[in-house]
Amino acid sequence: MLHTALRGHAPRRLAVPHGRGAGGAEGRTCEEGSMNLRILKKLSKRAAPYLAALGDRREQFRAEQGENYHGLIIRDRTDWERSWCHPSHHIGWHREGEMYCVEARKGYRYMVRMPSHPLKGTIMVGAMEGYYEPEWDEETAYGALRTIVIDRFTCWEAIFAEDDRPCMTRDLSTVSKLFAAADEMVAYSRRQAA
Repeated sequence: MLHTALRGHAPRRLAVPHGRGAGGAEGRTCEEGSMNLRILKKLSKRAAPYLAALGDRREQFRAEQGENYHGLIIRDRTDWERSWCHPSHHIGWHREGEMYCVEARKGYRYMVRMPSHPLKGTIMVGAMEGYYEPEWDEETAYGALRTIVIDRFTCWEAIFAEDDRPCMTRDLSTVSKLFAAADEMVAYSRRQAA
C-alpha cells in the first residue's frame, strides 16, 4: 500500500505535538535532529512503501525493543535516555560527548544521553554489506528514503566550485517537500518502466 498521494489523493497531515509547540510533522524540517522517536516511527511507516517502489531491495522489518540502531541524531530531550549518575561525577560531566550528568530540581543527579534505539515497531531496512568481511547494516525506512531523495536532488558538480559544497537542485527543507519529491521519483520510475 503506497502513500495516499501515490493514489491521487492529498497527503494526510500528521498531527503530533513536538516540543513546546504543536503541529504536524509536515511543516517540520527534514533534518533528523528536529523530530522525536514517535514521529520517526510514523515517518518510517510512511516511507517504507516508497523504498520498494524506488528499487531498494533491502530487507524491511520492525525494530525490536533495544535491539536496533537508528543512526540518527534525535535532539528532542523528551526521548533522551536517563539513568543514575555516580556520585563521583560532577554536574556537566560527559563521556565522549554523548552522555551528560545533570541535576534535577530536588538536587538529584542523573545521566542523560541521546537515544540510539528506535521505538519498538519502527520500520527498519537492513542488509549484509561489505566484500571481504560483510557486516549487517541497518537504518530506519525514513532515513533510507531521505538519503535516496537527497542524493537524487543534489548537484554534485558544485563540489568543484569555489565553495566546495554540493548544492540542492530542489528545496527539501521540510518533510512534506521530501515526500513530494519521492512521489515524483516514483511516478518517473513508473513512466520509465511502462
